Amino acid sequence: MTVRVRIAPSPTGNLHIGTARTALFNWLYARRHGGTFLLRIEDTDRERSREEYVQNILAGLKWLGLAVDEGPFFQTQRLPQYQAAIQGLLDRGLAYFCYCREEELEALRESQRAQKLAPRYDNRHRHLTPAQRAAYEAEGRRPVVRFRIEEPREVVWHDLVRGEIRWQTQDLGGDMVIARIEADGSVGLPLYNFAVVVDDLDMGITHVVRGEDHIANTAKQILLYEALGATPPAFGHLPLILNPQGAKISKRDGATSVDEFRQMGFLPQAFTNYMVLLGWSRRTAKSCSISLPQPSGLILTG
Repeated sequence: MTVRVRIAPSPTGNLHIGTARTALFNWLYARRHGGTFLLRIEDTDRERSREEYVQNILAGLKWLGLAVDEGPFFQTQRLPQYQAAIQGLLDRGLAYFCYCREEELEALRESQRAQKLAPRYDNRHRHLTPAQRAAYEAEGRRPVVRFRIEEPREVVWHDLVRGEIRWQTQDLGGDMVIARIEADGSVGLPLYNFAVVVDDLDMGITHVVRGEDHIANTAKQILLYEALGATPPAFGHLPLILNPQGAKISKRDGATSVDEFRQMGFLPQAFTNYMVLLGWSRRTAKSCSISLPQPSGLILTG
């Protein structure tokens, strides 16, 4: 098997150090095994995606010395592939049209909060008849496409970092939205969990190495791989970079983009060396903590 890995940032901001660290591990893994390192731009959030951020991502990877073997690929250029995959799920009854209005979903969430229940969609439109669908459409309701999640069931996979992980499908929030329907009735750009599965399948990704905040997404994505008749790639979830208080780093903690470190005068060799060693010990299963430099240029501490 030829190793194929990828980094898939969203161009909704500058290249974040967490994304850069994930890219570094993917790049190293590809180089270690004579594989291929791909760059995919996940730009389906059209309102927040900016060309300037795309250029910042490309410049940041180049500054770090992480040469891309294939790409960049853009999700907004792959709509026909997504539409075909979604139509296949609809034809097989594995996905369906949901006509719930936002106020109805908010009322459902409010009721669940009052009962101290976890928010979840109750699958109320899973078994609509053609007549019921026609009635909702006559009201002018525009549906979304939801993927059926079998419950109860346990999703199990061997994580390359964490070992065996088990996830109960009843904890995934109910049938998930995978795409929205445009005003002309066509399937629009899909949501993250569906797009990433179709992309990784089409691009032959063998190993998905990303942050541990995606673990719940992995359970959903494994179900989608099965529905599409495909074998999932190997998954590995890396510890996140945290601030000294144990929370995920944010701009309030200091510099968080690669470009900010470059402007402060850090050498790319020193920066990549620090990132690859950050948290890499016998305790790699635990998240690592750093104190980030403020714009005044305080020295990084581990």
